[in-house]
Amino acid sequence: MAIPLLIAPTTPEPRAARIAAASTGFVYLVSRLGVTGARREPDIGWAATAIARLRPATPLPLAVGFGISTAAHVAAVGAVADGVVVGSALIDAFAGSKGAEAARKAGAYAASLRAALPQRD
Repeated sequence: MAIPLLIAPTTPEPRAARIAAASTGFVYLVSRLGVTGARREPDIGWAATAIARLRPATPLPLAVGFGISTAAHVAAVGAVADGVVVGSALIDAFAGSKGAEAARKAGAYAASLRAALPQRD
């Protein structure tokens, strides 16, 4: 079982390196201060800087989440991170729906985000 640990913008660099070394699966970078949700912008600048600092500390993929809700967010994060985590906005995409309709809405939303990811070789 993988245990990805979280690194926040307030995590000191030495501790962030220890957290990255102790993680399994991937390292989860929290893109901004505060609670999760789709209503605030992620801090792409902080994420890019944190990723550059952590790359030498771990061979694991570095994923960014919290506040990521639009195709523009996914494109910006996907340009610097190995993974993009979308939670609350996905739930919002199918809120109030059930069954096949919920699956269709969730699938369409996920496909729109996937299409925004930068192409990699």
